[in-house]
Amino acid sequence: MKFFKRFFMAMLLIGVLSTSTILCACNPNDRPTEQPSGAPSGNDEIIEPYTLSLTRFYLKDQNPYISDYFDDESKLNIAEKINSVEELKSFCEEKHLKVFDETDTTLKSDNVSKKLKEYDEKFFSKRSIVLIFRFNETADHSTYDSVDIKDGVMTVNLVTANGNATTEVRTHIRIFEISKTVAKDINQIKVKESIGELDQKVGIQIFNDLVTIKSVTSPPIINSSEELSIFKDFSIYEDVSIETIERFIALLEKYDNDYFQNKSLILIFRGNPSSEFYKVKSFDIKDDLLNITLSTPKSDGYIPIPWPILTCAYMFEIDRDQVAAVTKINVTQIEE
Repeated sequence: MKFFKRFFMAMLLIGVLSTSTILCACNPNDRPTEQPSGAPSGNDEIIEPYTLSLTRFYLKDQNPYISDYFDDESKLNIAEKINSVEELKSFCEEKHLKVFDETDTTLKSDNVSKKLKEYDEKFFSKRSIVLIFRFNETADHSTYDSVDIKDGVMTVNLVTANGNATTEVRTHIRIFEISKTVAKDINQIKVKESIGELDQKVGIQIFNDLVTIKSVTSPPIINSSEELSIFKDFSIYEDVSIETIERFIALLEKYDNDYFQNKSLILIFRGNPSSEFYKVKSFDIKDDLLNITLSTPKSDGYIPIPWPILTCAYMFEIDRDQVAAVTKINVTQIEE
């Protein structure tokens, strides 16, 4: 009798498990969600609504996409949805961008051009792309924060880069890949720029023009013009042009006695050999320790602009009371 009961329960359990397996296999919601990168595979069905595929920054006068089309300032900023190879080629032709001109090598080594050439009809059968061109005449640059899509409007949110470079960063280009389902409902694209949360709390400037400094002893927190004066001494700098040192010292002139009445200055030097743009990821104070995290983009095979950054100077402006207890500073560099 016991054997029969055990046999019956075993058969019942097998039946339940078999039924569950069949039901799960038939449920389309259990399929793994695709993480799009490049052209989709032939049998993908579920596609992420959008993904930021590529970002490139360009220094003043180094953007190969500034063509004679942009002599009119009203054309400097572009937000364009493209649904096919034909539309992409028409866009490039209209803006005088020689992406598809094989006889011109101007854009041959540029990663934006390489990426645009990858988009074929197979890709556009599942997705569209959104191109964001920001040709801003400014020394500041922003980083991508988020995308909102509501009521037919796609809003790309950019925030200040948690530290703006003193070198003139003039232009940037972003490519978003959008699922066809979402793209068909987008009839307007907006770009919204705002001040990042960290930038609202801490003033951050980054001097990124090859400032190589010898080993010097200075307080972790600078609280007076006298403490800052060591960095105004030309002899502490390594093999750097006099002009570069003069421009860096000129930035320090604003930190005078009036500034130090209520504020402190944190000045750190860190290497950045990749020539990529970066931001201050975090600035956290706990007891007597200040943790600073510097973030650079992950390498994706991009050949950097020939702009040799070996050491960057980071200047943090902060209320003196906030760092009164700080005696140690820990700096971490990450890629993301």
